Amino acid sequence: MLKLLKEGSTLAVAAPSGPFKKGIFLRGVSLLKKAGFKIKYGQGIFSRKDYLAGSDHRRAEELDNFLSDPQIEALLFARGGYGCQRLLPLLKKKVSPKIVMGSSDLTVLLLYLWKKYKIPSLYGPMVVSHLSKKENVSRFKKTVTYSDFLTRQNLSALSTIRPGKAQGRLTGGCLSLIISTLGTPWEIDTKDSILFLEDTNEPPYVVDRMLTQLEQAGKLKGVKGIVLGTFRLKSNYFPSAIKAVVQEKLSHFKGPVLWGIKFGHYPEPLILPLGGDGKIVGRQLIITKGVF
Repeated sequence: MLKLLKEGSTLAVAAPSGPFKKGIFLRGVSLLKKAGFKIKYGQGIFSRKDYLAGSDHRRAEELDNFLSDPQIEALLFARGGYGCQRLLPLLKKKVSPKIVMGSSDLTVLLLYLWKKYKIPSLYGPMVVSHLSKKENVSRFKKTVTYSDFLTRQNLSALSTIRPGKAQGRLTGGCLSLIISTLGTPWEIDTKDSILFLEDTNEPPYVVDRMLTQLEQAGKLKGVKGIVLGTFRLKSNYFPSAIKAVVQEKLSHFKGPVLWGIKFGHYPEPLILPLGGDGKIVGRQLIITKGVF
């Protein structure tokens, strides 16, 4: 279990993936400071190398240092994009358990932390993508300062693709990044899990292909239930074309399947505890055990 934060807790922000706009980043940092947290980041975070926030060496060193530093109580990220998976073989230091929160490209890091260290994490907002908005900072603060906030969230789905009840350990993330872990040392472990999936700007045939690969890799065999978040296409976060693909591809899955919970690539994303426990009842995902 992780330690809750309090007024004055020290948070670090890393950029292991893509580059970003400095102004939006600083706005998010300012809001986090106003929320009562101390924020630490290096000037190298503003580096840019093509589609990456600097070299692999810079990004890996930053990530390694923050993960291993016991004075850092929580680690946040500037944004997703691409690049985090390149760094995992370069991480050498022992991780000091702490709150780690990210989504999208950070899926691979959260799965790495669980697979290698059994450290739970939060699948949730990032600084540039989300925490430059007051409402997201407010939700984040409640999540990390109140032990029961995660279990009291309203995680209602828009609809039920397959009814039923299930309970298990929560794991998942961005579908395309989950697929990228297959065949690696940090391949997702789905045994006895409630699997949560989301993605963005992936056309129906690509979602079909990824779900097919997930199934053929045997990753649905131990899954107790599945919940789907946002699968944004243009301005539609829950497109019917993607729902139709999910219905067809999961038609042989025996457990419950929920469609349309507001986590993932959403303007005000809900936060899920990867490594926590949950259950599906009706159209609800209920967190039965968080990570605090």
